[in-house]
Amino acid sequence: MNLPIVLPRVFGRRSASLTYLDEVSVAAMVSALELEPGARASLDVTARALRIAPRHEWLVLRWLRTLALRGVIEFDGRGYRVLGEVRRLRPEDLSSSYRRLRIPRNAARLHERAVRRLPELLRDEVTAGALLAPDGSACAALAGEGLSSCTDELDEDCAQLVGSGALVRRRAVRVVEIGGGTGRTTDALLDVLPSAIACYRFTDVCEEVLWAVVRARPELRAEILDVNQDFADQGFADASADVVVAGHSLHHATNIGRALMRIHRLLVPGGELVFSVPAGDDPAALVSTHFLHSPVPGGEVLRGGQIFPDGGVWESALRAAGFALKVSMSAGARSSVRHHLFHAVREAV
Repeated sequence: MNLPIVLPRVFGRRSASLTYLDEVSVAAMVSALELEPGARASLDVTARALRIAPRHEWLVLRWLRTLALRGVIEFDGRGYRVLGEVRRLRPEDLSSSYRRLRIPRNAARLHERAVRRLPELLRDEVTAGALLAPDGSACAALAGEGLSSCTDELDEDCAQLVGSGALVRRRAVRVVEIGGGTGRTTDALLDVLPSAIACYRFTDVCEEVLWAVVRARPELRAEILDVNQDFADQGFADASADVVVAGHSLHHATNIGRALMRIHRLLVPGGELVFSVPAGDDPAALVSTHFLHSPVPGGEVLRGGQIFPDGGVWESALRAAGFALKVSMSAGARSSVRHHLFHAVREAV
């Protein structure tokens, strides 16, 4: 039986910029929820008192869990008690932190505006999409969700894994990149494999994102691909790819199990899937891009609000979809959002 290679957890050095961004985001949650030392309340009471739109209550629940993990409150799932003094921060100029962390422009723009207007966002007096307009889009912001300088090394690791597989095959490979987004994973791959690729199909669900990357990389074959729809119906035939790559994008799938099954059919027997995803709640995303995941009024929340599933969820889904797991690696700085890298192979049968 082939067992996965589980690499040791890698803890990156935590930068002052990342710490500051987390602190600003947590402080914004505290301020928006009007938390006072020693106060006791529940999610229901808080939602009524602050007139939080029902479609955002799932997000407040994630906030409370994050605040509990950081020792700001005690929380039993519904009721909470505020512990001690709560640190409050007024966000200064955040642009230098965004630049140092290489956070994509649209995601940075939404975060900077959202931390100053969280009460209005919670009450649906303004939407995250409106905060992006007219100089940004929800699609572009989601493409940068969870990305920072901390994810660059994972992109390089993805490229190295694909490169090693290409050497074993001893022939040029057909690559499909799903959710290419900002093109950071693409750049890492093309730097490692400039002559080992027979065809590179760069895909995304958003035309704005797609063409921005392809203008800089004309050698790519740019195509729309929605991971939530049948691939063959979109022009991606079964067994037409040797390698599928997805850098920080598969968490957008409505059903990750079905998405992985579609990828399984896209690959040839023995074909490889290499992808990375954020795992766990990220304070900056919780107060900005996660608002874009709130359902329409009366709709259902994606995966019960677990926007960034943990590594164990992905491992189980990969096996259920017919993949043999080769590498499962967790990376990231302590007390920050973690990221997971997977390398899996489509089994022949």
